[in-house]
Amino acid sequence: MKLTYKEYKRLIDCPYENKLMWTRQIIGMAIKQSKSFLVSLSWGKDSVVMSHIIYTICKNGNYVFANTMCEYPETYKYRDFMLNNSFIKECKYFETKPIKTFFECVNLYGFPSLRQNTGQGNKRMPKCCNYLKEIPLNNWKKENKIDLTFMGIQATESMNRRLLFMRLGGLYFSKTRNENVCIPMAIWNDDDILRYAKENDIALNPLYKTMKRTGCMFCTGFKSWKRIMAKYDKKMYEKILLKTDGQAIIKECY
Repeated sequence: MKLTYKEYKRLIDCPYENKLMWTRQIIGMAIKQSKSFLVSLSWGKDSVVMSHIIYTICKNGNYVFANTMCEYPETYKYRDFMLNNSFIKECKYFETKPIKTFFECVNLYGFPSLRQNTGQGNKRMPKCCNYLKEIPLNNWKKENKIDLTFMGIQATESMNRRLLFMRLGGLYFSKTRNENVCIPMAIWNDDDILRYAKENDIALNPLYKTMKRTGCMFCTGFKSWKRIMAKYDKKMYEKILLKTDGQAIIKECY
């Protein structure tokens, strides 16, 4: 369903209660068309809130964490807590494992360069993303005959995500994936996420107390990686910067 910019703005700016209603409706619509669906659970705030909303609608989903084996330590601790102390313990939960490790990919292909967009099947996607996450996840989907994937992304996070949502809407068929894809959090923002988590007593990843993002802690495929890595792990930052930039003298980057 293609959206005009005016329609997009109307959805983005509508009240929280309307956003929640829209999200629940599109989730229900997607599930009715599916025989077996997957909820992509990264342990970031958007995917956790999305997972809870889906859980309140249907208990039959597969909640899958594409474990890259190089997530932040806080994420793994949070995962363990949630598996034992939240609604997730009642779900069908699975993890995929990388085909190659991050540093095996680095030795073969170099460190990740800045990606140009977030589209699946993108030739500019870093090789490590394919071997750590995409290929293992796609293999799991084929083995389990998944025909629908839920992804917790916000349209306001980037220009490409906004254009994707405007062009295809919140539920669309992906030729690359050969499956339906639902992005039910597309019209939400961080304040909406935090409100839902508070109202439903959902603990969020403690990594957000010091960081704005979760994901691979060694990733160099986004603009602010130097500042973030220098703040979190200065020794790793210096090691990677020497390899990527060839600098003998490392300046602090805060």
